[in-house]
Amino acid sequence: MNPVARSSVASLMLVLPTLACASSTAITPDPVPGPTPPAREAPVTVSEAALRSRMADYAHDSMMGREAGTIGNYRATEYIAGELRKIGLEPGGENGTYFQTIPMMTRVPVITIEAAGRPLELGTDILPLPPVENIPVRITGDLNGVEVIYGGRMGAADEIGAEAAQGKLVVLGAALGPDGEPGFALGPSIMKFGGAAGLAIANLDYATSDVVAFLGAPTGFLDEGAAPAGAIPLTAFVSNSVVERWFGESIENLQPGTTGPAVQGSFGFEDREPEAPARNVIGILRGIDPALRNRYVAIGAHNDHVGVNDHAVDHDSLRAYLGVVRPRGADSEERPATDEEIARVRATLDSLRGVRPQSRLDSISNGADDDGSGSVTLLGMAEAMATSTERTRRSMLFVWHTAEEKGLFGAKYFTDNPTVPRDDIVAQLNIDMIGRGGTDDLPEGGPGYLQLIGSRRVSTELGDLVETINTKGNHYFTFDYEYDADGHPDNFYCRSDHYMYARHGIPIVFFSTGGHRDYHQVTDEAQYIDYPKMARVGSFIQALAEAVANLDHRVVVDKPKPNPDAPCQQ
Repeated sequence: MNPVARSSVASLMLVLPTLACASSTAITPDPVPGPTPPAREAPVTVSEAALRSRMADYAHDSMMGREAGTIGNYRATEYIAGELRKIGLEPGGENGTYFQTIPMMTRVPVITIEAAGRPLELGTDILPLPPVENIPVRITGDLNGVEVIYGGRMGAADEIGAEAAQGKLVVLGAALGPDGEPGFALGPSIMKFGGAAGLAIANLDYATSDVVAFLGAPTGFLDEGAAPAGAIPLTAFVSNSVVERWFGESIENLQPGTTGPAVQGSFGFEDREPEAPARNVIGILRGIDPALRNRYVAIGAHNDHVGVNDHAVDHDSLRAYLGVVRPRGADSEERPATDEEIARVRATLDSLRGVRPQSRLDSISNGADDDGSGSVTLLGMAEAMATSTERTRRSMLFVWHTAEEKGLFGAKYFTDNPTVPRDDIVAQLNIDMIGRGGTDDLPEGGPGYLQLIGSRRVSTELGDLVETINTKGNHYFTFDYEYDADGHPDNFYCRSDHYMYARHGIPIVFFSTGGHRDYHQVTDEAQYIDYPKMARVGSFIQALAEAVANLDHRVVVDKPKPNPDAPCQQ
């Protein structure tokens, strides 16, 4: 699952205006369907054994964490395509292949600026701010020979004006939080400094390690043509020690308007080609109704994960710590452990050492649940449907989207540049993290626990059909709709690939068994997957997909279509 919508960037707290609108949905009606196919005597279920076998391959260290744009992810997409050939699905990608290559680039921080004759170090002294949602910042610029000026504390009444900032590198002190203490944040007042050569915000000392890791890492983006010039000048977060080296005295002693010597060098980003092509994988299982076989029920998962860490950690130590201090993994607040928690972590680790005395160092985020579970279950569903003696009226469109973790890039590119007519996609079922959800992961978890998100946000009928299939098909799942609530802080509706379909008015359902301690950690391994439950979830989604594909009408869209280019709002 993509973390960006609830990531470290949210802590910047930049308040900028956004625009959104709603419009009615115009969908091409289905042709008149042919005869109803005979009822199946018994459903073909997803094979638990096949899930185990494929997960062992897909979440293997050889895939190197499957980060989009890397050789590891390229191997993963080759693996999926190879399985589709064995299953016999029709290629649904470009030029008669299973692949659709997306125009992803990698943006890398580049630092050449100095202070007191010493180069600044990325992460320690400085972190450039990349352009992210609602922060239209420029990414390159020349600061060589530019005068530095102290602009005051960010958001304070004595900030210098736009005229004084013109053409200079403006240093701003950290904004004060509600508790009166300086913190890591942005404020809307930085918009007035558009004429400055650059901004240096002295709040790096207050950033968490998650923020430093996020902003210091290379990031992917979709190259969709020339980007508009940013309204915010080249911006970076710097430490207080850097400010002292620039001005020759502590930031606490500076007065707004104080100038310092010209700086040497610059900071910003360089855009580079990825190591390997980032690819969606697409297969089609053609329906049997001549009037409907060119309509599609799309079923998706994401083929990427987050790659390899820059340092190895001990698996058991980390998992013991996560279970006590960060039970939702990367979605848990980063904070120091209490003395009582440290004692519990040590007790847990002692018991693990009794089973495995040797340390298990690991730096690869294998993403067994996120989203190995969705990817291999999608293969299992394709295999079950392809080997069934009964085919559906409409066709099945299986899509393994790439770069979900980068910002839903694969799903965005596919829905903007579909390999089948977009209006012919009648629904999309998204599978992301369906391999867990037990009581060890969530207090409310268990064998029947399943989260549903977005099932009635575009089509009430689709949401009702999910409930009907669960009840009449005796699947016995208990649905948790908590995370589908408007304004829920986890923002899951905006954090996975289904939204890229929903923004075009395509009815969607997002299935997940929820978060856990191993979310976006190197401990998300195949050994912790609940395969019997995953097979049940896959069989249920298969039954739903078949029901949608066999309806005598198109799923009714009765909710307003969002502006497809506006930011997502749950």
